[in-house]
Amino acid sequence: MILMIVCAVLGACLGLYVKPRWLGVAVAVVLIVCVEGGDRLFIGLIEQQPNRELLIGRLEAIFGETWLDAVGPTAAALVGAVLAAIMGKVMDGERQVALVNADGIRRKVGKDGRYARLDGMIQERPVQTAAESRFDSILGL
Repeated sequence: MILMIVCAVLGACLGLYVKPRWLGVAVAVVLIVCVEGGDRLFIGLIEQQPNRELLIGRLEAIFGETWLDAVGPTAAALVGAVLAAIMGKVMDGERQVALVNADGIRRKVGKDGRYARLDGMIQERPVQTAAESRFDSILGL
């Protein structure tokens, strides 16, 4: 029972946070199948060792005795991942559109190679225009 809860929570976390969402579901199921397969492989490796009964008994109590017992945790991980992916997709919704985009603030280059000012970009002052005219006369523009 504890293993099913852990698998469901792990599947939900992977289904919610891994992008794209279908990849999170696939990773959750593959991870749980690998854990269950690793348990079966480990039990198969230690079957011939002495004093193995206690360890094998505890592993089978946690993971189950047969491959059929692995269906429950794998299904819990799959359902948790799918539901979390669906809820995550629904809760994401539309991204808020930026009020100012790059097209709105792009400045155009004039024939003289200088950027043109956009309306409202800079407050026009007589001191500034006089300074620009001095720079233009010095640079010969």
